[in-house]
Amino acid sequence: MPQAQFLELIKFLDQYFGSEKNNEKIELFIDKAVNENPWFTDSLVRTAMNAIQKQFFSPVAWEDFFIIHPKKAQKKLQIGLILAGNLPAIGLHDLLMVLASGQVAHMKLSSQDKSLMQLYVGAIKEFDPLIPVHFIDRLQGMDAVIATGSDFSGGYFSHYFSTIPHIIRKNRSSMAVLRGDETEMEFQGLAKDIFTYYGLGCRNVSTLAIPKNYDLIPLFDVLSQEGFVLNHSKYSNNLQYYRTLYLLNQIPHFDLGNIIVTENEDLVSPVGVLYLHHYDNETSLLKWISEREEKIQCKVGINIDFGQSQQPALDDFADGINTYDFLVNLT
Repeated sequence: MPQAQFLELIKFLDQYFGSEKNNEKIELFIDKAVNENPWFTDSLVRTAMNAIQKQFFSPVAWEDFFIIHPKKAQKKLQIGLILAGNLPAIGLHDLLMVLASGQVAHMKLSSQDKSLMQLYVGAIKEFDPLIPVHFIDRLQGMDAVIATGSDFSGGYFSHYFSTIPHIIRKNRSSMAVLRGDETEMEFQGLAKDIFTYYGLGCRNVSTLAIPKNYDLIPLFDVLSQEGFVLNHSKYSNNLQYYRTLYLLNQIPHFDLGNIIVTENEDLVSPVGVLYLHHYDNETSLLKWISEREEKIQCKVGINIDFGQSQQPALDDFADGINTYDFLVNLT
């Protein structure tokens, strides 16, 4: 679709989801989303939708984006999207990039996140029924594919779509670097980076890199206040499982009541667990990060401020791969 029409679409979506006259329909789809995924609480869905409206439905943000990314696709191609379902409407960014680039979107929805994507596509169709967005069960005859999944499914996707241009996303997580001069406000922001969405997203901080002899007490005092996660049965069950596991196996850990903190050199921690890595100096820290670069989504405390990991801008592309450039450079 032409750039001018796309910007009008963004204005329409901003008004659509901010208008009281659409509240009844929106509430219906929120209820459906909560019922189809046991992790999707009402507050989690609303948090995601508020972030979407703030970050993705801003005409000014898109105008700035097009200044930085002026190129348009030379011809209209069929783009297949295999969407994840770990967070509400997580695939909307990919859909908007396909439309902004002038291509045609064919979406295979996750069974865990159908309702919200149907809500957003329904709103897009209300703006113009001819906008090229389609729901499909199988991706056949695509010119390119963008697929998001696990490390296991990512290997399958890479093989299956090896003959066409593709972006295949696998498991990633985020980390935060602490240096010893953090404020209580920064700790409060870090708590959001850790606990928002119960730690389910790739932008959730799952590992803290801290210097030797770091005083963890001020941080733990702040993290332990995030008691809302205990109201979710699946989170609480996961927490209890790892509490029992670590006790039985005598694995040293800190139990903050709402999260388990333990030393581990892996990057991706289970839900309800936060990993610690001690570094000796800046050189050893950078080496440790570089060895895990392909698994890191966000580096809080380095290139992202505390509390901002869950507020991605339009050009904060997953896996660091510029989706828009990929789409407009297809031939």
